Amino acid sequence: MRNLITAVFISLMFSSFVSAAEMQHHQHASQDAAVYHSKGTIKAWGEQKVSLAHPAIPALNWPPMTMNFLQPQPPLPALTAGTAVEFSFRQVDGGYQLTAISASQD
Repeated sequence: MRNLITAVFISLMFSSFVSAAEMQHHQHASQDAAVYHSKGTIKAWGEQKVSLAHPAIPALNWPPMTMNFLQPQPPLPALTAGTAVEFSFRQVDGGYQLTAISASQD
């Protein structure tokens, strides 16, 4: 019985260590995600996502397109459709997430 309790205890300790290491790696990877910058035009604004038309983004080998970007939590302050913007984003699980957006100064 004592050996069984010891084995269970060691297993729990090991699994906690592995989970903590995986979580730390996951957090570190998301913090190190490259941030990309572009200009575009807001097509639609929502609490969960923002639709932006943007020119080609050579760093990602993307052609000009309109696409949805995920909102961070809490969401960024809303801008209206048709506004020309400068924005930054990064890749996250499930897509690309805005990190900043502001009306263009041009």
